[in-house]
Amino acid sequence: MRWVPSKMYGWRGRIGMLFPSAGLVEREVEKMLPEGVSLHVTRIPMRRPTGEELAHLSDRVEEAAGLLADARVDVIAFNCTLGSLIKGAGYDREIIGRIEAATGIPATTTATAVVAGLRTLGIAKLVLVTPYVEEMNAIELAFLEAQGFRVLSHKGLGLQDPFEQMGVEPARWYRTVRERADAQADGYFLSCAGIRAVDIIGALETDLGKPVITSNQALAWHCLRMIGVREPIAAYGALLKAQLLER
Repeated sequence: MRWVPSKMYGWRGRIGMLFPSAGLVEREVEKMLPEGVSLHVTRIPMRRPTGEELAHLSDRVEEAAGLLADARVDVIAFNCTLGSLIKGAGYDREIIGRIEAATGIPATTTATAVVAGLRTLGIAKLVLVTPYVEEMNAIELAFLEAQGFRVLSHKGLGLQDPFEQMGVEPARWYRTVRERADAQADGYFLSCAGIRAVDIIGALETDLGKPVITSNQALAWHCLRMIGVREPIAAYGALLKAQLLER
């Protein structure tokens, strides 16, 4: 029988994802992946995105990453925006180092992917929108500014429950970002891996005339780039449409 690669699961590459245990939106990442790229998810403990729980999200990262290594994935992604920056600049790189040391597999985090995406699109001045409480927004602002970005304004919805974050309709995220429109901004960052927002990226970019990055979009893009899949993906914003290389 003739071998037909498109019939094989993950024949172009397998992405392993570490995701908070109370997270509900893995599909946000999966639906952006092109044919032949598969997503494999392992949970890491986090019931609520409080500062204390986020600070301990990586406690068992070696064990969880080892489970993904059993699936022979090509890259391992630690997918929690705040969880990968909660301890400040350089914490994302620490997590990556631990995963790679434990598995021998290339790794990334959401914070790492977002920074790479912002730089790739030339977004130096940005507007930040999140589901977070103000305490968590302040932590993210400090991280972004330490990376050299200027946050012109920010808006958080004050949500500290993963189910509430997931429950926000994409249309509300569209309206919230549109309300923060700023002619001085190079682009917009809609933060959090636990929200449903990738479907409104294209509409926002069209109506704002500026690039828009979300956590899950940046993570998908970064993982695809790391495994060498460069296929343009039209429906989810400039970053994935062009499969641009990091500057």
